[in-house]
Amino acid sequence: MSSALLGRIGSHADDVLRLLNEAFDNRPLPTQPPYTAFIGNIWGDDVNESGLAAIFSSLKVKSVKVIRDRDGKSRGFGFVEFEDKASLKAALRQTWQYSLCGRLIRVRIADPRKCFNEEMHLDTFQ
Repeated sequence: MSSALLGRIGSHADDVLRLLNEAFDNRPLPTQPPYTAFIGNIWGDDVNESGLAAIFSSLKVKSVKVIRDRDGKSRGFGFVEFEDKASLKAALRQTWQYSLCGRLIRVRIADPRKCFNEEMHLDTFQ
């Protein structure tokens, strides 16, 4: 959603974003580990794992990964794995309330099939 459109929505922007997130993300919570969240809208040269981890410091974070392009720049998304289901649930409840580098981030349940594909060259979050 563009910032111009959000500006026209005015003071209700947070409510609109929260409703959109709920409408488009109806995946059930995982019943067993990994408890992983997809984190979106994390663009910028100064985006890093420690900054992303700091946002969720009150929760039980197991690992964090910002996905980068070949030049080392954030591709705009990453993953946070939580130690327990309660932490994942808490992060999801507060989506659109977190910001990183001046941008509101999106928190959704990660699709396990998309977390670790060959294009990302990831084997673990660590």
